[in-house]
Amino acid sequence: MSEPPAPRSPKGYLSKALTFATRPLDMANPCLQGRKRRCGRPTTDVTEDLDQYLLEIAAGLFVQHGYAGTSIDQIARKACASKQTIYRRYSSKEALFIAVVTNLTGSVLRAMEETPLTNPLEELRHISRLMLDLTLRPDALGTYRILIADGHRHPSLQQQAVAAIGQPFHNNFVRLLKAAEQKGQINPGHATDTTARLLTGMVTGWPMEDSLFGLDPLKTEEERDAFFSEAWSFFLNAVGGRQIALAPQQVPG
Repeated sequence: MSEPPAPRSPKGYLSKALTFATRPLDMANPCLQGRKRRCGRPTTDVTEDLDQYLLEIAAGLFVQHGYAGTSIDQIARKACASKQTIYRRYSSKEALFIAVVTNLTGSVLRAMEETPLTNPLEELRHISRLMLDLTLRPDALGTYRILIADGHRHPSLQQQAVAAIGQPFHNNFVRLLKAAEQKGQINPGHATDTTARLLTGMVTGWPMEDSLFGLDPLKTEEERDAFFSEAWSFFLNAVGGRQIALAPQQVPG
């Protein structure tokens, strides 16, 4: 359920998304808000949540069996739903998989888009840290493995994943870099596509690579904090990052 718009600090938006991003998904028995769906005709409340439930069921099966090894039949049986219920929402298995991936990152993307540009450099730091946690989620890693293993057989999967996830993430990083440059928080000339890619690669590249190889980097929150702190300091040195005292909002007398 979406929150009503209200002025909130950047940490308010991001901490809410971080809670979602670090919530583990039960791959064996995905459920919605801790409740398993009963078979049979859904009640009104369950019907309202059915889209999310189907996405969680599909996510668990895709991660367990891969894209090629998962069928709409399997998803329907696991969800105690009919194939028609799924096809009314998603025209194909490919469309369902893209919806699963979009759902995985949707909360983080919304947090990025809703973040006010009052202190863009600080907001960029929070979002970069959030992206590190999202990257290391088991369901996110399972999705990456599917795209690597099956992407060459289904090139439209990769294209749609980039359009639905990769490009929006990138665009938001560039947006925050431009805002930071305009406020004098980074040196001119660094609000570019290349800078955004270097930042995301530095923060997520090595942890993702090791995780995809079956290793377990940054096991604890303390290890993640230490790694991110060093990466962020390196980034700030490269772009001349500095916190500028921003003018406070005027209070009516």
